Amino acid sequence: MDWLKKIADEIIKRGGKAFVIASGMTTSGPAHLGTLSEFIYPYSIAQELKKRGYDAEFIFVADIMDAFDDIPLTLKDKAEELKKYLGKPLAEVPDPYGCHDSYGEHFLAEFLELMKRFGIEPDEVFKASDLYKEGWYDDYLRLFVERRTELKKIMEETAMRKLPEDWWDFVKPICEKCGRIDKTKVKKVEGDKIYYKCEACGHEGSIDISSHRWKLAWRVDWPSRQDFLGVDAEGGGVDHFTKGGSWDTAREIHKRIFGKEPPVGFRYGFVLMDGKKMSKSKGIGALNEIMALLHPAVIMYFILKHDIVENKNFKMNPRFLLQLYEEYRRVALGEDKDPKRVKAWELSGKKVWKVGFADLLVYYQIYRDWKKVAELVGDVESIKDLAPYVEEWIKRNFVPDEYKVEIKQGKVGDPKGCEFLSKLAQLLKEEMSDVEIHNAIYEIARELGLSPKEAFKYVYRVLLDSDRGPRAGRLIKAIGVKRARDMFLKACEDEPSKVR
Repeated sequence: MDWLKKIADEIIKRGGKAFVIASGMTTSGPAHLGTLSEFIYPYSIAQELKKRGYDAEFIFVADIMDAFDDIPLTLKDKAEELKKYLGKPLAEVPDPYGCHDSYGEHFLAEFLELMKRFGIEPDEVFKASDLYKEGWYDDYLRLFVERRTELKKIMEETAMRKLPEDWWDFVKPICEKCGRIDKTKVKKVEGDKIYYKCEACGHEGSIDISSHRWKLAWRVDWPSRQDFLGVDAEGGGVDHFTKGGSWDTAREIHKRIFGKEPPVGFRYGFVLMDGKKMSKSKGIGALNEIMALLHPAVIMYFILKHDIVENKNFKMNPRFLLQLYEEYRRVALGEDKDPKRVKAWELSGKKVWKVGFADLLVYYQIYRDWKKVAELVGDVESIKDLAPYVEEWIKRNFVPDEYKVEIKQGKVGDPKGCEFLSKLAQLLKEEMSDVEIHNAIYEIARELGLSPKEAFKYVYRVLLDSDRGPRAGRLIKAIGVKRARDMFLKACEDEPSKVR
C-alpha cells in the first residue's frame, strides 16, 4: 500500500516524534459511504505512524458553524419545520429529533457513533462553534484584515478569479436580525468592528470581533485551524486538491501569511455508487442501508484496498456484496496474498471468517436455527459476526435467486437424469467436502456425456424443485449428504431405467 507509506514518510520528514493527523467535515445530515474517507484514511495514517514508533494523534473537527444550506432527502418529512432555518449556522438549527442541542450536534453524534462501529475513536473532537466562541480564530481574523491586500492576491492566484477592490468575503457575520450567515456581505472591517449588510432581510449593522458572531470563509478557516491545532497532516476530497481548489489557497496562506511550512496534504478519490457521486441531500449511498447488509470490516476493507487517489465504485447489489465478503474471507485465510489487499484487511480489523457468507445464507435458509448451523459449520465466531447481516439479507429479500433455498422434493423428468442422480447417490459419502461433491458431479456428468449445466439442473430440480440454485456441492453439504442421497433415490423410484 504505497500511498500509506509515502504519506507517513512525508510526515516523518517534518521532524519530531509526535504528530497530529486531522480531519473534519460539515455534519449537515446522515453519513453516506463517501463520508467514511473522512476518518478511515487519517486513522490508518495515524496507525502507520504508531506502528513505526511515533506518537500520533487523530483529531476531528465538526464544521457546525457552516450554513444549513439544504434539507437532506431523509429529512423531507421535517422539511416544513426545517426550511425556516435555512442559511443559519448548523449549530443554531434545532435538532429535528429533539435529542441534541442543535442539528449539527445531532449528526456529529451520529458520525462519532458510526466511527465506533468501525473500531475508531478520535483522540480529540472539536466543534467549530466552540472554537469560535473560545476566541481561537480572533487573532487570525485580525491578521487577515491587516494583510488583506496580500490575502486577496493569494486568493486570486490560487482560486484563479478576479476579486473586487472592496473584497471582504473572507469573513461572514451572523445577521443580528434574521440569524442567517449565508447572505451577509461585509462592507468593511475597522479596528475590531465588522460592518455588514444582510442580503436576506436587508438589515445593516456591525458586530465586534469579540462577539464571535462570525466565521471565516472555508479557504481561510482551514489553514487557521490547522495552525492553532498544530496539524501535521490533513487530507480532503479531490475537489479540494484540484488546481484552484482550497488546498492551494491553504498552502499559500501557511507559507506567505503565517510564514510556516504547511501540513502534509493528501487527497482521496470519490466513492461512487453505481458510478454516481455520493450525496447527503439526494440520499445517494445512505450508509445506514449499506451497513445493514455489509459488515463494517468489509466496508472499511473496500475503501482501503484501492489506491487513495482512485475513485471507488460501489454497487448496491447482492452479487457485488457477496464477492466482497468472499474476497475479504480469502485474504483473511491467506488464500489471496495480494499485498495491498492484505494491508487493507489488517487495517480493517483482521476478522477471520472460516465459513463464507454465501454458505451461511444457504445454511440459515434451510435450518433457521443458528445453533444448528453452528454445529454443522463449526465456526461460532463467524456466526456471531455475520448472523445479523444474514438475517437482514433474508428479511429484505436481498438474496440473489440462485442463493434462495427452500428444500422441496422435485422430480427428475427423464431417465438420463435418473441415471446421473443414481450414480451420484452411490458415490456420495458423509465425509466428502463441498468441493469434492462438486467435482464428483462434474466427473459423473462427463462419464455419462452430460454437460455440467444439465447435471446441475438435475440436482436443483430434485432438491429445490427449481432449475437453479447455489453451488451444488455447498447445497448438498448444507442439506446433509444422507438427506440429499435419499431425495435423489426417491425422485427416481418411478423411473423404469433407474440404476440400483
